Amino acid sequence: MSAPEEKSRLLIVEDDSDIRELLKHFMKDFVDEIVEAENGAAALQYVKAQEFDTILSDIEMPQMNGLKFLAYVRSLGHMTPFIVLTAHGDHTRALEALSLGAFDFITKDSKKKLVIESVASALKIGREMKSSRHDPVRSNHLRKLYTDMSKSSELRLRKIIEDMSS
Repeated sequence: MSAPEEKSRLLIVEDDSDIRELLKHFMKDFVDEIVEAENGAAALQYVKAQEFDTILSDIEMPQMNGLKFLAYVRSLGHMTPFIVLTAHGDHTRALEALSLGAFDFITKDSKKKLVIESVASALKIGREMKSSRHDPVRSNHLRKLYTDMSKSSELRLRKIIEDMSS
């Protein structure tokens, strides 16, 4: 008899309760459990106590912004796919997020389909990483793939910025 499949878990970190509710509504059919936090400081308590398949976090928040939260999550050794959400398409912030190991960077005005696709992809990778935690070879391989994907995204964004500046 095989072990029961673990539930997929998403952490949404957003200081605007209306946007948090909208994101939760978008994702409710694609994830088993959604946990909400109003800022990075509150989200840290969840990350320390529980494991998530993906984190979707705003950048601009009181107490601890999303980039500091991402850096702290990485300092704990967590490779949870992390999607950065912002009201502004700030390329500098996007590069900073990607250099810290963010999986994706999306703006709040993105279409629902883009948000769902990004989170669904991150959830898939996060679940794979979580299921491989007892297999060091597979776990290291997935961590390397994730790191390579982040670097590739960062390089693509740098190219876009360069092209826009030319």
